[in-house]
Amino acid sequence: MTGQFKQFKLTNGDEMVCEIIEINEEMADVIVRRAMKIVITDDLEENVRYYTLKPWVSFQDDTSDLISLNSVHIIGESIPSPSMMEHYVKALVDVDKYNAVKAAGISINEIHEKMKELSEEEMEAFLNEKYDEIDQPKDSGDTGNIIRFNPKGTVH
Repeated sequence: MTGQFKQFKLTNGDEMVCEIIEINEEMADVIVRRAMKIVITDDLEENVRYYTLKPWVSFQDDTSDLISLNSVHIIGESIPSPSMMEHYVKALVDVDKYNAVKAAGISINEIHEKMKELSEEEMEAFLNEKYDEIDQPKDSGDTGNIIRFNPKGTVH
C-alpha cells in the first residue's frame, strides 16, 4: 500500500491504524481513511493475547470514506510495524469483500443453502458467478466524497 500510515493511541483507550490524508494544524484535525481499530482480547486460561482489526467507525460501508479525527484526542502515534501492516491489509481486504457482498445483495444464507446441495465443482461455478456480480463496474455517476466549492455560476 502506498501512502502515509500511522498507528494512534487515543484518549479513550482506542488504538487504531489508518492512512493519513491531511493534517490541518490550524483546525487541530487529522483527516484519515481506512481506519481500523485494534481490538485486544486476553485468554487468561491459555495465557494468550489475540488481536483483531475492525472498522473504527461502525456501519461505515466504504473504508475509503474520509474521517476527521480531532488531534487533541491523540495521545500517541507511531509508524505501524511491517507485521501490523500485513495484518492491516488483510483486514481491509476482508472488510471490503464483505461490504461488496452486502452491497450486491448476496445472502450468506443463500450461499450456505447452496453449499448443501451442490458438488464442489458446481459450488465453485456458483461462487464465481456471484463474484462476477460483485466485480461488475457500476457507473452511477456518483462522485463519492467530492465536494465542489464555488461551482460555475455561483457567486458568493
